[in-house]
Amino acid sequence: MKAIVNNIQKAIQKLNALLKKKKPKTFNAEWVKQNSKSVYAHLLKNFQTESGEVDWDSITVRIEPTFQKRWKRHEKKITAVAYEDKEELDFILAKYNDKLYTLIAPLCKEDKQTQDQIMIRLVRLAQRGNTLAKEYVTEFLTIIIYEWMENSNYIARWKGHTNGVEKRIEACIRNYRYSGGFMRYVFRSFQYFARGLRPIVSLNDKFLNGKKERIDYVIYEDSLCA
Repeated sequence: MKAIVNNIQKAIQKLNALLKKKKPKTFNAEWVKQNSKSVYAHLLKNFQTESGEVDWDSITVRIEPTFQKRWKRHEKKITAVAYEDKEELDFILAKYNDKLYTLIAPLCKEDKQTQDQIMIRLVRLAQRGNTLAKEYVTEFLTIIIYEWMENSNYIARWKGHTNGVEKRIEACIRNYRYSGGFMRYVFRSFQYFARGLRPIVSLNDKFLNGKKERIDYVIYEDSLCA
């Protein structure tokens, strides 16, 4: 395990060193390959997705923050064809079987990092068109967002607008690229859109140490005509 950790650290150090030396305004996978085949090979060896590709999600969150902002994935925008592949989904879930609790109940910083890692894996499947992965992510994100509504002043405005939650989740899944952690991206997205939502109030809201309710201050049309 220690050897694996050391190899991962060395791979990131090599990439950071390359970026410091070349100082690119932006960079992507092709840039790394063209400027240092050995660094690219080292990254491929130590960071691989389940499909055998370079796991840039795991790499970009580890490099120096200055360079994180310069990462621009070069990719052709294509419309994914929807499909169902339970085996593809189960492969990832089995890999993180003993860590799936982190999806809704992370206990520490390491758990939150694992939560993000699992979510990103599933989001990539969903972006490729796997509808089962999309449904799985949506289910867990809905639970998390409802909890945010109760515990975050930023997200509380979504109360009363829950019919728009699933649509915003779908947008987050569809649009996420490489902008830091996925969960942070989702939180910021809901926070941003909350600014345009009108807060929903209850006529039973308490005032004056619970002696009055909002309904006590409502003026009825009949009383105006009396």
